[in-house]
Amino acid sequence: MATTSTSSPRSISFWVLLGVLALIDALVIAAVPALWAADQLALMGFVILVAAALNVTYLWPRARASRWILPGFIFMAIFVIWPVVYTAFVSVTNWSTGNILTRDQVIEQLERVDITSGDEDAVTLPLVVLADADGNLRFWIEDADTGTAYFGEPRDRSADPNPDAIEDAEALGIEDTDGDGVPESVGPYERLELRDLFAIANDLENLVLDLPNGIARVQTISQVRVVESTQRYVYDAETDTLTDALQGVTCTEDTGNFVCGDTEVEPGWRVVIGFENYVNALTRPELVGPLVQIFLWNIVFAVGTVALTFGLGLSLALALQPERMKGKAFYRSIYIIPYAIPAFITAVVWRGLLNFQFGQVNDLLGNLGIDPIPWLQDPFWAKVALLIVNLWLGFPYMFLIMSGALQSIPNELKEAATVDGAGARRVFRSVTLPLLLVSTAPLLIGSFAFNFNNFVLIYVLTQGGPPVTGAAVPWGETDILISFVFDLAFASGRGSNFGLASAYTILIFVLVAAFSAIGFRMSRNLEEVFGD
Repeated sequence: MATTSTSSPRSISFWVLLGVLALIDALVIAAVPALWAADQLALMGFVILVAAALNVTYLWPRARASRWILPGFIFMAIFVIWPVVYTAFVSVTNWSTGNILTRDQVIEQLERVDITSGDEDAVTLPLVVLADADGNLRFWIEDADTGTAYFGEPRDRSADPNPDAIEDAEALGIEDTDGDGVPESVGPYERLELRDLFAIANDLENLVLDLPNGIARVQTISQVRVVESTQRYVYDAETDTLTDALQGVTCTEDTGNFVCGDTEVEPGWRVVIGFENYVNALTRPELVGPLVQIFLWNIVFAVGTVALTFGLGLSLALALQPERMKGKAFYRSIYIIPYAIPAFITAVVWRGLLNFQFGQVNDLLGNLGIDPIPWLQDPFWAKVALLIVNLWLGFPYMFLIMSGALQSIPNELKEAATVDGAGARRVFRSVTLPLLLVSTAPLLIGSFAFNFNNFVLIYVLTQGGPPVTGAAVPWGETDILISFVFDLAFASGRGSNFGLASAYTILIFVLVAAFSAIGFRMSRNLEEVFGD
């Protein structure tokens, strides 16, 4: 008996999957030319790789097992691996305020720089302003000495020069009904009357018209001053050289900048400079001095926060552990309140409470006969204030963790120690605390890593201050490494140095990783001793 084979119909989910993949592929195909044009080759390669991986994984039967892993890996690559790799790349470049663009973009900007003659060489010419029905303006400027008339679209003084500003008035059609040589209209543009000119006088002052050999600047509503203008920097693509017409020299290149004569031209462009940022970060005296003090305070801040929150959280958990304790639910709810409020809001509230003149904390101290404390103005008290506020923010988390960890310790171990003659303190020191550390050590390490980079609290409560006056680089007494990096990258007021800030960021990453590795090794030793 003959049999016929028929292919089983595809399920709806297959066609939905196929449609999603087709949409992703279409977006990638559209994005690749744009990324190529923007010189984002690394990002383009990553997008192509992700699209290829999705197609292979979801369309090739043998890759079925990878379908559940691939989405998580893609998100990890986007939000974890890519930022780290990109930061590492920036750290080996000269990326800063004056070196943000690419070389081609710098050349394009420099070619827009003009040399203009002074006002003493300017020529005053009559101005006629015309406008169409939509309010678009046009200038008519006539030089009687040369018999040349210019008709074109003006631009704002701050805008880039417009080489196509001059239009062909004759092609549009010139109407001069009274024969005085001044047109009443040019195409759709009608000559404005005096009352209309006064209405837009303020706008006219900011307009210029680019002429073939100069710039016409509005002086009054009926006059312009024409100054000669020529291109200063000329780039020759064949020889790959830039010439400064003003100085008459050929410019050289020096680490992301053109140098014309004795002048370094700005802007510059991004180039890879190797480990220069790391060398500067660790050797320049104006950076090393603050770095050592900031690092020491950073360690004190992170370790102190973990120790204080751990101690208070554990103490509260122990206080609520006895079975005969009443109102546990109420007390636990109260202790959780600081944890439920966003840390950003809490820090803002504490900043008001610690105000030297109007804060409630100093008011309370005054009622007790204590002089007001400059919580946020004095270096020592600012550090104390940070530890107090961070204790308030962090103890609820430790309280929750310790409450659960205490309940997981078998009562039989405590009872056995009691039978052997150990008192309550000895039981806590020899049984409870070691077992707590075994189960909570990874969390303590995580808390240390978080507080080592606790930027939000520093930024909101003290902004890193009080500032150190006279320093070569901006930093404050309560700055930690991450807030110091932020000042270098964004808030210094002396330009942003993204390359140097990225180098510091990578160093911080290495420090946190090293501290975490040491902590996990110590926790593993605890498990070997007390885990059985």
